Amino acid sequence: MHKEQIEKIRLGNLEELDKIYLEVKPKFFSFASNTFSEITTEEIEDVYQDTIIDFYNNIKRGLLTAITSSLSAYIIQIGKMKLIKLSDKKRIEQTTNINSIDDLIASQEYDHRIDDIVKFIFANTSESCKQILNLFYFNKKSMEEIASELGYKNADTVKSKKNRCISKISEQVTKMHFGDE
Repeated sequence: MHKEQIEKIRLGNLEELDKIYLEVKPKFFSFASNTFSEITTEEIEDVYQDTIIDFYNNIKRGLLTAITSSLSAYIIQIGKMKLIKLSDKKRIEQTTNINSIDDLIASQEYDHRIDDIVKFIFANTSESCKQILNLFYFNKKSMEEIASELGYKNADTVKSKKNRCISKISEQVTKMHFGDE
């Protein structure tokens, strides 16, 4: 099964590989995004590229000459192993980061002056920043929802505005907190 397609690719027919690439991609993305929610679209794209390269190399090296299942099942299985490794790596990194933050918090006494400084700065920040930050952090709305609700062009515009607000507030907190010592 699929012996003819595999042979064409082995002989250098990259159009056949492109055809398979485009045919399997939506199935792969659907599988990956439904099964590995912690992995971003960009990461799925990278994994898919690597998967197709492995598929191609398996053919060129003679490791793959025929498949009894569908090509999409074979390719998705290669990708699945890569996605599992990536997911495990992300989980380990996240656990390490959380442990590092917990250790840092435990090793430092909290300065309650920061609470007052943040409240003061937030009270004096622009209304647009207050709206975005409240909707995002307290109401747990997505960037798309905020863009729609506040009339921004798109989610990227909101994300950019939110990042500028956070940077400005962070800078002001740093100045007020550490500037007086």
